[in-house]
Formats: sequence, C-alpha cells, structure tokens
Amino acid sequence: MKVFTKLARIAIVILVVFTATRSYAQLKVGTNPTQIQKSSILELESDKQGFLLPRLTDTTAINSLNPPDGMLIYLTPSTTDARGLYMRKNGKWQRITTDSAALNKWSKDGDMLAGTEKLGSINAQSLRIITNNLDRLIIDGTTGDLTVNENAAFQKNATVGNTLTVVDSTTSGKLFVNDSVQFRNLNKSTDLTEILVIDTTVAGGGAVRRRTIATDAFKNWFIGAFKNTSNANGLSKIVGPLSDSLVLHAATATTPGGVSIETQTFGGNKTFQDSLTAAATALVGTTGTANSTLQVSGSMSLSIRTVTSNTTLGGTDYTVLVDASGAAVTVTLPAPSASIAGRTYIIKKIAGGLTNDVIISGAIEDGTSMSIYNDWTVVKVQTDGTKWYVIK
Repeated sequence: MKVFTKLARIAIVILVVFTATRSYAQLKVGTNPTQIQKSSILELESDKQGFLLPRLTDTTAINSLNPPDGMLIYLTPSTTDARGLYMRKNGKWQRITTDSAALNKWSKDGDMLAGTEKLGSINAQSLRIITNNLDRLIIDGTTGDLTVNENAAFQKNATVGNTLTVVDSTTSGKLFVNDSVQFRNLNKSTDLTEILVIDTTVAGGGAVRRRTIATDAFKNWFIGAFKNTSNANGLSKIVGPLSDSLVLHAATATTPGGVSIETQTFGGNKTFQDSLTAAATALVGTTGTANSTLQVSGSMSLSIRTVTSNTTLGGTDYTVLVDASGAAVTVTLPAPSASIAGRTYIIKKIAGGLTNDVIISGAIEDGTSMSIYNDWTVVKVQTDGTKWYVIK
C-alpha cells in the first residue's frame, strides 16, 4: 500500500512537470484540454462557467505597481455608474463600454431624448466644435462666452443673453439682419459724438455706418432769460459745457424779436386781430409822447353809413345817415351799460321831409325816444353807462 502511494506521488510530480512544460508554450483550461487554438497562448473553454477577473474597489493599490498597458480589471467602486470592465491603455484605466453604457452616449445618427440630457463638460474646460480639424465654435468653460470663428446665420429667432461681437478684418459687413433690430437698455453717454446711420447707397441697402456729428447735438437745450438788447436774428445761443440756452431778444424798428417791458419801437406794419388797449396814452401819426390820452397827428377816419330802413346801432357804428324818403325809419340805440360808457353816435336825417320821421329809440335822458322831423338835422348822443344824452 505504501509502495502504491509513493508511485502515485511520483506520477503526480511527473504530470505537473509535464504540464508546466506544456504551459510554457500554450495553456488550455476547461473542457477539451487536448484541443487548443494555435493562435492562443491561453484558452478557456466551458459551457457552464465563466472567466472571473480580479475585482477592485479602486485603482490606488494596483497603480502603485505600475501596471502595463493591456491589463484587464473589473472595477467595483461605491458609485455604481462607474462599475465595469477596464483596460489599461496609454497609462490610464479606460472603461470598455457595454451595450447598456452605450445607451447613455450620443449617437452620430441621432438619439431619442427625454429632455434632461446634456452635452458638454462638467468642469471649467471649454467645449470646442471642429470641422476639418479647425475650431469653428467654442463655448468658454469659465465665462460661457460663445465664439463663432466663421459666419453665423440665424434662420429663426435668436437671443443673446450678453454680448455679441462680430470680428472682421476687412471693411465688408459680416452681420446681416433681414428684419428689424431692437436695442434695449442702451447705455447713455454725454460725451460721445458718433451715431449709427443707415447707408442706402450700399448695394441691397441697410448698411449701418458710423457718422460723427457736432457735439452740440448731444447737449440739453434750455430757454434762457429774455434780453432787452437787440439781435439781428431775434434769438441767440449761450453756449455751456453740457447745455446751451436759447435767448429771445427784444424787437426794434430794424430787428425782429419779442415784446419787452421797456420802451420799444417796432418796425413794419402790424395788425391786431382783436382788441387794442393803451393803458396810458396813444399817439397816432407821429413818434414821441402823446399830449393827451389820444393824440392824432393827422387826418382821422370814422365809421359812416347810410340806412333806409329800421336799424340797430352796434360797436362798429359812429355816423349814421338816415334816408327816410320811403317811410319813417327807427334807429335803435344799444342799452346803456358800463361796458359801453362813453360811446358816441351821430345821427343825421338826409331825406323824408316832414312826412316821414326819423325816430331815435333808446333810454335818452328822461324819455325812451326822440324824433327828427326836418331834413339835414343832426343829433349827437353819448352814454355814461346808464342813459343816453343828447350832446348836440
């Protein structure tokens, strides 16, 4: 029995040595151990078992051993999203993507989105979009600024939350707007002297150009105090650093302007549409100072008209010639009042003889009327505001 045991041990040692020699070239583990792929240094075959890789919770310990490229591990960190099969490549552990993980990647043919997906970086690195190996569009990872290195065409509405800068090394336009442009919350300036204008001479029209205009165009304008001095234009401008004043000057006989409270002479014919009042004196026909309340230096024309039928006198009447040859004529005076105190009328009968009277109707002295019998008789009446009095 002991001899058999020794023989068995010798057989096992020989088998191990033989196997070790074989494994130096190729090794097969599992079913069909005598059949191995020529191109395989190690082959595993089983219909009910799998190949179990080392399972690491992190890569700290294995990295200290300087693992070579091509090594495989299965990483099982606490974050389940990071679990998976990793291969050492270019000195880093790179995950071998599975079908389930691939579902969380972007497809070149498009994806069915839920609306919560994001494209970009979760750190401060910029996002770059390239074509032909050239940066075409860059989103800065820190500021969020968008840089478009080529022409940008917006077919629909576009909103720029901050600054839009169009850089061009030539004088040709690079920003084209086919519809209206709205500028909101524009900064104010009190010292700039340039504005933007539309240049319609450019082909297609609508080109925006810079134009320099006078600094005065940006100043505030105020109405200055009236000046009694004359000015050839009637107006003058007082220039200030931030604002200018527009001043009206007094008119003279040879210059335009406004009416002052000082002694003043006007030139040219003047027409007053409504009433004219002189609070002190009035001089007509010459210059100087009137010697009476009203002084007329020259001829004077007063209203005169002829009537042949009943009439009522008004504010435009003065002398009334009455022709009563056809029938008696009544001339009615306006009712006396303070508003017409001092008004005077001259009434003269020029025809009618003793047959047809001229009756002057009104509150005349102590009566209500008086009659003119003889032709060429003149009656002059004047009111004190309460009655009419016969002056002649």
